Amino acid sequence: MKTSSGFPRWLLFAQLCILLWGVWGVLAKLAADKTSPEQQQVLFTIGGLPVAALALWRLRGRLETDRRGAACGVLNGVFSGLGLLAYYAAMSRGQASLVSTLTGLFPLLTVVLAVLILKERMNRVQMAGVALALVAVVLLST
Repeated sequence: MKTSSGFPRWLLFAQLCILLWGVWGVLAKLAADKTSPEQQQVLFTIGGLPVAALALWRLRGRLETDRRGAACGVLNGVFSGLGLLAYYAAMSRGQASLVSTLTGLFPLLTVVLAVLILKERMNRVQMAGVALALVAVVLLST
């Protein structure tokens, strides 16, 4: 679906995500200087409760009953929470500019898993993008 300006709706949401997560990354570093990773995870969860309440309200209190979808949703929360603990630990020990850039390359694993598990295909340009991202990891880690 496209907006009135002709952009795909998903692209606008993706740009909003970048904006919100960019601010989140700076806030995570500011918090890392004052709190432990465990405290940050608890506070992050508390901050997420109003968002979850709003989402549940929009769903009119009805959650998905498909077992696979529900299980993947819960596992998503578990992996996300554990990943955030690692992110907060990295932020408390490293520079925000490096930690956020390196951890921001998590889609590389998503791409590999999507190809292996979901049987998605990539074209040459997309594969070149993955290769460049791998080069970025090497450059940033030196």
